[in-house]
Amino acid sequence: MQDCAVDLVILGAGPGGYVAAIRAAHHGLKVALVEERHLGGVCLHTGCIPTKTMVASVGLLRQARAAAQWGVEIAQAEAQMAAINARRQKVVQQLAVGVKMLLEKNLVQIIPGRGRLAGPGLVEVDIGGHRQLARANTIIVATGSRPSELPFAKRDGVHILNSDDLLVISELPADLLIIGGGYIGCEFASIFAALGSKVTILEACDRLLPGMDKELGQALERSFKRAGVQVVLNAKIATVTTDGGAQAALEDGQVFRGTKLLVSVGRKPNVENLGLETRGVQANERGIPVDDFLQTSCPGLYAIGDVTGRFPLAHVATAQARVVVENLLHAREGTAPEPMNYDAVPACVFTYPEIATVGLTEEEAARRGIATRVGRFPFAAIGKALATGETEGIVKLVAEAQTGRLLGGHIFGGHAAELIGQVTLAARLGATARQVTETIFAHPTLSESILEAAEAIFGKPVHIIPRPAAK
Repeated sequence: MQDCAVDLVILGAGPGGYVAAIRAAHHGLKVALVEERHLGGVCLHTGCIPTKTMVASVGLLRQARAAAQWGVEIAQAEAQMAAINARRQKVVQQLAVGVKMLLEKNLVQIIPGRGRLAGPGLVEVDIGGHRQLARANTIIVATGSRPSELPFAKRDGVHILNSDDLLVISELPADLLIIGGGYIGCEFASIFAALGSKVTILEACDRLLPGMDKELGQALERSFKRAGVQVVLNAKIATVTTDGGAQAALEDGQVFRGTKLLVSVGRKPNVENLGLETRGVQANERGIPVDDFLQTSCPGLYAIGDVTGRFPLAHVATAQARVVVENLLHAREGTAPEPMNYDAVPACVFTYPEIATVGLTEEEAARRGIATRVGRFPFAAIGKALATGETEGIVKLVAEAQTGRLLGGHIFGGHAAELIGQVTLAARLGATARQVTETIFAHPTLSESILEAAEAIFGKPVHIIPRPAAK
């Protein structure tokens, strides 16, 4: 392949990289996109999409098993791992073809290989032992992340697995141990428990989902226990061994065994062998340092997505891509750039029930010295929730005590990931809890729980006996 000169070179074609390429192409920039594996990145191939496809299959299985509650008789409902895997791969492949088509239609030059910085405005791509050079004044690094490992529980791909491995197993593990009670570990626990595995979660902290609102983790723990998932908190692991399976011994002497063990302790940014040193950029264990405009310490060199270590979320990578591209246009027009805004970043956990959160928790607000008022409303008091059988859950809104400005929202319950969008928009626009109460929500819908939670901030929800209003 011939060397090329373009306006923009992007390393990595995940939800940050490929979106940046398309957005830049929309504005007439010539773009080269370098990807050594799959267009769409981790999100499409081993993360968001394949796991949510499995969640959909498991959700249908749950409904089928509970169909009698809706007056529907289903003789037998069984999960077929091979068929679930086949459907998952079909969905992934369809979306991957779509990404490739979009890039090609927007005249993005796709370079299949591993790229590294090779000097000012220069990227060297290894394509099966051959070298191709791509030149551009602007370069974006969007190389993503990979599952983190534990030194005492090294992945072997047979008994000790990471999240990528677990997605492609052909047989359901009878007993699944999970080290880590974050969002990835909890999602897999929910999936495999519903499929029939006996699941045990070992979490080092004192609650599940330690980075989220405390009530969410506690609610999920109760739900897990009802579903037969064993949750062990404050679990300090001493050793992990394998012998026809996996065994985890805790410092307190407890021993847990499983046919498979999933290590789910976060993700590590892909910063190795990128040639960052050629541009004087020093990465660290958190990733590549960037400013609020996603620029590194080297002019013209940007980084977005998981590799920055900010928020390892696909939608954040996409938002960062938009900021970088728009600021490139600002530079061309001589207008002031706009920084990335992280004030209202939603996060979702696709367990059963779902969890979604945005903005500040009560604890975070207290640490910042912000006085708050909190409103809570249970799904069980919503007509649509009773009609659909999704009564487990709660909506919690956090507002600034003095102004009523909405600071955060935290949802545990059916369709939480969809509902959080309304709270995110309100928070992003600086809406107050009073303004939310003045908004008309359609009936009957689950979103009415947001309205009633806002009313609960003032001690005036209609469909429950209110708690005393916060002072």
